Amino acid sequence: MSYMPGTLSDLGPKGSCEVIMSKLDSDSNDSLEYKVYLEERKSLVDAERESSRLFDRAILTLAAGAFGLSLTFIRQIAPNIKSGTMFMLICAWVGFCISLLSTLISFLTSQLACSRQIEILEAEYFNNHNSHDKKANLKNEASDWTRRLNILSIFTFIIGVIFLAIFSIFNLLP
Repeated sequence: MSYMPGTLSDLGPKGSCEVIMSKLDSDSNDSLEYKVYLEERKSLVDAERESSRLFDRAILTLAAGAFGLSLTFIRQIAPNIKSGTMFMLICAWVGFCISLLSTLISFLTSQLACSRQIEILEAEYFNNHNSHDKKANLKNEASDWTRRLNILSIFTFIIGVIFLAIFSIFNLLP
């Protein structure tokens, strides 16, 4: 999933970005707050691009590596699978699939988290909410989901590797 221009840089209907920028230019061109706002927003846009790029690489690497290794092992190294070990291979494949799917979903939620963080940043900058409203209305739940999915991805990938290793060892022993 490559970065798609216009996802974060386009803030709604055409021209809305220009309206916001002209308001910012006229209201606080020289303020430190304005500069911090722009730097934070630029960082979030860059993070979305980087997330999309890394997503493509991670999915291709994990999918090709895990499944390719297990298929090569079955075909060339141990074509006669010992009875009782097939469930280990299936568990490894399930672990890799869950890892791939949670990685896929986590990159999507990461993009949602970046978009939500931009909304939060703009709400804080333009509306100057009081502290009670900030905590109640400006929560970034997509960021929490991204973190959970990344942990699930790492955990299930490790489980997949363990099951694949056990399967390999049992099928290589005489």
